[in-house]
Formats: sequence, C-alpha cells, structure tokens
Amino acid sequence: MFGCGSRKTDSDDEEHDRRFGKAVKLLLLGTGESGKTTIIKQMKILHINGFSEQEKKEKIRSIKQNIHESIHDIVSAMAKIAPPVQLEKAENQTSVEFILKLGPEEPEGYSEEYFDHVKTLWGDRGVQQTFERSNEYQLIDSAQHFLDRIDEIRKKDYIPTTQDILFCRIRTTAISEIEFSVALPKMYGGGRADFLMFDVGGQRGERRKWIQVFDGIDAILFIIAASDFDQTLREDESKNRLEEAFMVYEDICGSRFLRSAGMIVFLNKQDLLRRKIEQGRKIDKYFPEFNDFTESNVLGYDRAKLFLEKKINELSKIEVLVKSFNPIKQTVVEKKLPPRDVYVHHTIATDTNNVKKVFDSVQEMIIKTVIKSFSNY
Repeated sequence: MFGCGSRKTDSDDEEHDRRFGKAVKLLLLGTGESGKTTIIKQMKILHINGFSEQEKKEKIRSIKQNIHESIHDIVSAMAKIAPPVQLEKAENQTSVEFILKLGPEEPEGYSEEYFDHVKTLWGDRGVQQTFERSNEYQLIDSAQHFLDRIDEIRKKDYIPTTQDILFCRIRTTAISEIEFSVALPKMYGGGRADFLMFDVGGQRGERRKWIQVFDGIDAILFIIAASDFDQTLREDESKNRLEEAFMVYEDICGSRFLRSAGMIVFLNKQDLLRRKIEQGRKIDKYFPEFNDFTESNVLGYDRAKLFLEKKINELSKIEVLVKSFNPIKQTVVEKKLPPRDVYVHHTIATDTNNVKKVFDSVQEMIIKTVIKSFSNY
C-alpha cells in the first residue's frame, strides 16, 4: 500500500488514498533471455536489502550448472560451426572428451578433475575463438563471467557474490512476482508507494501465460536484448532474436487489453551491444535498413544504439482499432485509438547503478500513468 506523508486537508488524504490505495502493478515482458529476471533481482537488491547468505548459497548449484552448460555448448560447437575451430593444444582433446562424455545435462557431481578440465579448456585459444563466435550457436550470456571465475567457484567455501547472482541464468517457466516500495515525491503526497512486479517466461512456449497477468496492469516494462541482432532463437534457429523481439513488441503495443498501461522499453545488454560493434559485427547484415540510417556525427556503437531506438519508435506508432457494440443503434462501432506514448531507455541489467538510475527516472512516469488512469474515471 501507499504510505501517506503529511498533507494539508482531509480531502487531500482521500485523493491520495483513492489514487494510491493499491500496489502499482508492473509487468515485465520480452522474449527469452532478454534480461527480465535480472531486473527482478535488481529490484530485490535496490529495494529489499538484497540476497542473504543463505539465498546466495542456494544458487551455487545453478551457477555450476551454468558453467557446465557453457563449456559443453562451446566445445560441442567447435566442430559444427563453419569453418570449424581446432584446439590450440592437441593434448587438450582429453578434456574435450571428458566434457562431451558427461553430456549436456548436469553432472552427478563436480570433482576437482572436472574443474581442472574446464579450466584447461577455457584457457585454450581454440576454445576462446569458438566463444568469440557464440552468435553462431546457442550460448548463455553468463558464460564468460562464470568461466573466468572458475578458480573461485570451485572452492569448497565458495559463496556467490551479488554479481554472480545477477549473472546466474535460470529459465523462467512460471509467473513470479516481487513486491517492494519506493519513496513518493512530495508533489504526489509523499510517503511510500508499493510496487508489484511480475515476471513471465519469454520463450515461445511460455508466452501463452502472459494473458493471465494482463488484468489491472499499470505499466509494462518491455525488455529487448539489443545485442541479439546477430543471434537466432534458442527454440527456432531459423528466426533472428531481435526480429522476434520487435514482432512481439509490436503485438503488445497494439494490444487493446493493455491500452491503458504505460509502456516503457528497456533496450538491454548495452554492454554486449557495444562489445559486438567494437569487434566489427555488422548490424546491416541482419537489418539492411541500417545502411540508410544516418545521424550527424554519430558512428559505431552510438549509431547502432540510436538505430534500435528509432526502430522502437516506429513500431510504437501503430494505431489500434477498437470495436464496440452500440445497444441503441444495434450496430458495431469502430474507433481508431492514436499511437501510445512510449519511453525508451538503454540498460545493462547486470549493472546495479545503471538499473537504479533508469528505474528512478521511470518511477515518476509510472506514477503519472496511475494518476491519469484514475482521472479517466
């Protein structure tokens, strides 16, 4: 609930309570592996005192699963990508065979021998070259973070850091939620506002669940992984990830069920986008219209960032056709709703300072949306 600060009149109190008598409902939407769950984790860090030592320990198994999935996917891809990649040191083939024999699923245990093989492989130049070509196969974004920390994670007394928790990838298959409160600006009555944030799975098979949480949503945070421009879907390798994200966004933007909700877009994974552009990855290979996009004195990563923002703004211009039945005239009336306002932000979901800065800036917009929705009654 919204806590009340000191106000001048009883009518002010009543108005404040009328507007803010419930938690503000935020819905995180986006395709798979866009960073939605990481945003949820950041809200816990920023507004609910973070993760306890016990909660961190509970993630150790998942972190080790991330390590195994990463190294298995990399060495499996070496012979499959074109052209294939060879190990730098032929003697490291023993380590490849050890990992492949275990299969892609979680091993029964993580022995010292296991970690030795992983460390050996991660230090091999051929494995590193395959990692650099990870857009050609499926690899979780946390691979480098955890493989770089293999010596720390293998320790018997290892306790994950907050950053480890943020990078830990667990596929979302159910609807999860988190409730937290933030301070209200004095112009809105002061006190605190409760927020209820929902996270739902983004892969194709999970999207049918989205409709379950559409009711009463005040604002949508649509998360798009900006770095996905050269990757394919995990569930359909014929489909470009960023194209899919744009298509889903356009559908959500035009949904009459979510028309009253504020729309905020996080173009996420800006750090990975910058790295790819600086490595020479070409957006125009996947989005030819990038060649026609010009901004004065803007090149490289900044040009790519602005191009993707422009794409969002173009997709947001969709007009929604709403049909309603007129009981007096016994006719169906069609009405076109104008394009909605959309707020675009560039984010790095694993960077707590970045998320805090962005969320602070969108809080007021969300509160204004809630006030506007009440003024329409």
